[in-house]
Amino acid sequence: MKKSIFKLGALSISLLSLALLFKMMHWPGGNIMLILTLGGLVPVTSFLTAQYLGKEEDENEE
Repeated sequence: MKKSIFKLGALSISLLSLALLFKMMHWPGGNIMLILTLGGLVPVTSFLTAQYLGKEEDENEE
């Protein structure tokens, strides 16, 4: 699970960077990429990371 969360995080950062590049260069598709990345991938990545870290913390307490 740890590797998949890292891969999802890397994908989110990459797509966010690409979307920001498209927005700054005024290329078509920048708006939709930014909306999809910030509205979809970033919250999912944040939720899964928090869930993983919470589970890891619970295992350490036991």
